[in-house]
Amino acid sequence: MHPLISMMNKLSPLGIYDLSDGTNIKNELQAYAQALYAHRQNMEELLREAFISSSESYGLEIREKVIGDVKSSYSTEKRREMLTLRKGFNESDFTKESLKKFLRSFGVSDYSIIEVPTQGTISVCVGGSYPDSEAKWIENQIKRILPAHLDAYVYFGGKTWNQFQLQNKTFAQLDADNLQWKQIHLQ
Repeated sequence: MHPLISMMNKLSPLGIYDLSDGTNIKNELQAYAQALYAHRQNMEELLREAFISSSESYGLEIREKVIGDVKSSYSTEKRREMLTLRKGFNESDFTKESLKKFLRSFGVSDYSIIEVPTQGTISVCVGGSYPDSEAKWIENQIKRILPAHLDAYVYFGGKTWNQFQLQNKTFAQLDADNLQWKQIHLQ
């Protein structure tokens, strides 16, 4: 209910205020109602942004900045999913399945993990193309989560964005090839 209607419904039974149009009381109530309405909108936005499941803008951005860069290139639903996965980690999440979940928490969906327990190594090959800064961040995140007693190797399959840009192909040339992204990535 709009604040003006609510206030008028509460004051009219008292019979001591003239609530007709153009009166000072009605004008004052309209001013209060406008401020209360704006305040309600701000409170609703704050409440929405306070939770990952309903956040749409700055609530997602603040959480993403804590762990890295803002992932504005992803959909809101994907960003929520990644943050929820990331928030769900605890001190007992050091299994291969947890590592897979961890990789998905920052948008990596194409990867392979090779463990060599006898040599104390683990290798993570990340597929897909990422800008250099994001690739370094992904590599850093993976190395930070892996146990310190393992030698960790992180490498990226396919082309980097720099290599891709050095081909000097226009969008029209790429489009004419009629390739899917994975095929472009492997060229």
